[in-house]
Amino acid sequence: MAERKNDKPLYDYNIYRIFPEKVESFISFLKERGFENVPIKKESIRNHSGYNFTLMFCDKDNQRGSPWINLLNTCTERDLTTKLRIYGAALICHREDSCFVVSYGNAHFYLSNFCDYNFGISIAERLVDLDRVKAQQNISHGSKLSKMHMDYLGGTVLSYRSGEIPTYIRGTSLDPKWGATINCGTSAQFKWEEKPTEIGQKLDSLEKIIKDKCKVSLPRLTYLDPEEDAEKISELYHQLANAIEHYDDNIVNGNLINVPSFYVMGTKLIQNDSVRFRLSCNRKWANYDGELSIQTINDFIARKEICLHKDIQNINITIEYATDAWTSLKPITEYLEFITENNFCLRNGKWCSFNTAYLERIFEEVKKVEFENHDQDIFSLSKSDVIKFAQEKGIYKENDKRQSYETYYNLNIAELIEATCLHTLLMPIDSQESGKYRYEVCDFFKDQTLFFSKIGQPNDFAYAIDQALLTLDKCEANMSKLSLPGNLSITPKEFRLILIFNGRATKVKTWEDVLSINFLIHLTELKRRLSTAGISLKVDFVYW
Repeated sequence: MAERKNDKPLYDYNIYRIFPEKVESFISFLKERGFENVPIKKESIRNHSGYNFTLMFCDKDNQRGSPWINLLNTCTERDLTTKLRIYGAALICHREDSCFVVSYGNAHFYLSNFCDYNFGISIAERLVDLDRVKAQQNISHGSKLSKMHMDYLGGTVLSYRSGEIPTYIRGTSLDPKWGATINCGTSAQFKWEEKPTEIGQKLDSLEKIIKDKCKVSLPRLTYLDPEEDAEKISELYHQLANAIEHYDDNIVNGNLINVPSFYVMGTKLIQNDSVRFRLSCNRKWANYDGELSIQTINDFIARKEICLHKDIQNINITIEYATDAWTSLKPITEYLEFITENNFCLRNGKWCSFNTAYLERIFEEVKKVEFENHDQDIFSLSKSDVIKFAQEKGIYKENDKRQSYETYYNLNIAELIEATCLHTLLMPIDSQESGKYRYEVCDFFKDQTLFFSKIGQPNDFAYAIDQALLTLDKCEANMSKLSLPGNLSITPKEFRLILIFNGRATKVKTWEDVLSINFLIHLTELKRRLSTAGISLKVDFVYW
């Protein structure tokens, strides 16, 4: 527990920051889980800076005891050493405008629904010498990369590539008063000379530092842990259910949900040309034609008398990819994109927290992607234009709500620019699978440029990027060459995304106008990987 430096013991402090308005509910939460309030010795409190100290501990069998018991025992009215069975404690240091919690034992498991997730990285930005980092962990949500860097000598410069987010930093302190080294994740870990009820001044300084502006800004987006963050995840699902129940298409800018043009099953893709799907929950199910929407989900839960708040995680979807051939069930939440006002988001079926710096980093990276708004040119074909084209070609289906507008658009553009249309033509993903799993390489190509088109809203566009990423995977695996239907081969030099807004009133002037974190995350990852492969990227916006 304690180390010695210059004949003075140093004590470990694992500190979380929680919101002052949540103090009472946090204490009640701990009481419900067997924690007791242990009185603090008034004479042990020094330099408190207005903080009150509440010690909550949980008494469970722990025959070996815990090394921090003797330290806490010096601050309390009760002798905690007699049974040596404490296995968890939380020292709550609170005042009207600030609250920190020092966690001991397993108390950190109970903090997830109350703490400031960005506190640790905020401390790293302000108190750690980022040129002398001893360890760091980065995660990339685009490529699902997680890696750890260690430096056992003098330390190295904090580094992360485009799309990577530092989630843990261990580095040299900029000021000796904070200790020699600080560990930063969700919490911040220090070694201090002060005993637990003597840290008020340091906490007061931390509060002031956190509220001050910082010259360094590190991106942060972290998946919530299903066990440690169970309470928070449950709360977020309730927020999601409430948003679905009160969804108004006239207010919300774009849908929250979409069915992708292809379906991911493990590492296999199954092409989905027809749009037919089945929703199911608790052995109740219904088939739907057309596009999946929030209104469809609300229709399903109403018809089947399902309690959305109770069963939102039990609603599944399966998609018909061939006549009477359906994909396996997947949770409907994997097709939802949802963002809360306090910086939580649902992405790929998992809940994440993010900070403002993460958004700034995404916008910084996406500004490197060239885009063009099309008006009065070949690419700006209107919906009526492609309908007329389809009618002339005899492929338009009168009175059919399931018109293949993307097919009409791709065929029309390919003809106008003299490109080769590959839309709906499939290639095997893995030759060893006898062609069972297939994918669409691109919608059309000309010379060494591949075109990927998608009609809808930004959250729909993310799936066009996924298609491009899969095509890039195949290209990289084959030494920059790509096999196409008809025994063709190409070495791509450019990827172009033709993204057709359906019903958008205003044109995109800056990337900040595209209101979809999921889309921007995917786009920055595609840009990074294409740059590595020596392939350029351009985005073309069309408006219907």
